[in-house]
Amino acid sequence: MGSGDKRIASHEDALPFGTELISVGPLSVVAALNFPIYVPKGMGTIRVKKVRSVVTVALSTTASVITIKKATTAMTGGTLTIAASAAIAEEDYCDIVNDANARVPEESYIALSIAAGLTSGEAVFFIEYERCQT
Repeated sequence: MGSGDKRIASHEDALPFGTELISVGPLSVVAALNFPIYVPKGMGTIRVKKVRSVVTVALSTTASVITIKKATTAMTGGTLTIAASAAIAEEDYCDIVNDANARVPEESYIALSIAAGLTSGEAVFFIEYERCQT
């Protein structure tokens, strides 16, 4: 597309109705890290649906494995792997299974638990969630 071309968004570009988004980063995926993302008081319980990553600094020759947790408990389906030697703008994701571990109450947190082992690499993370009906 040229600089004067305009693209009109379609319904396929949008998040599903009721889905909200938290973005975090860029975070280093080099050293071991448990990065907490707190659910604010007054927000109620949320259900995490999907976590995406977009590489902002190319990875070294080792893959990066990120475990998505509800505080200290891994979410079912919550293992996101960024491939070894991933280039800038590479995208990866994991779909979180709709069970009790996917529901995070207010004033608790989602943790991105990053395993150590790389010499370079950063990514931005996008957490798709919906508010639970009480």
